[in-house]
Amino acid sequence: MSIAESTGSTAEQGKYSGESTASLDDKGRMNIPMQFRMVMEVFDHDTWYCTRGWDNSIFLFDSKKWGELLKEMDMSSTLDPEMMDFRRFFIGGVAKVRRDNQGRIPLPQALREYAGIDREAVIIGVIDHLQVWSKETWRAYQARQAEQYKAMAVRLFGRKTGQIAATEGDAQGA
Repeated sequence: MSIAESTGSTAEQGKYSGESTASLDDKGRMNIPMQFRMVMEVFDHDTWYCTRGWDNSIFLFDSKKWGELLKEMDMSSTLDPEMMDFRRFFIGGVAKVRRDNQGRIPLPQALREYAGIDREAVIIGVIDHLQVWSKETWRAYQARQAEQYKAMAVRLFGRKTGQIAATEGDAQGA
């Protein structure tokens, strides 16, 4: 069985999903959990761009996704003050890193400080990138969002579901 076959559909599609804890060594290298490492290996995601994420997390983008993000930003005006502020925070804090042969990714000190990460972190896969959080910040974020989770799902997906239900109701009434 190949790595692609053993990792399931998310690896076959190059998508990251799930949550796992990871430890960091004295040099700030984060040991990537196997569920994410297998996807990285299948799609040759060896080079990563780490930057400040939302809510004091660190975003990790593979080279291809990072290039796509830069293209999108290139299309906007460099004279737009809001875009300039975003670029300063997002691109100004970026670090290009490589996964080593032991499956570790070095996290720069400035990003670890921003995220409040010392020896342990939580890594979550959010389809097209990875996010790294301190355990405490991730748990606090989850607690804050728990009550909004259902309402968020309705806002994001309910429209589609509602359209399907309305169509089925129309068909039954005919």
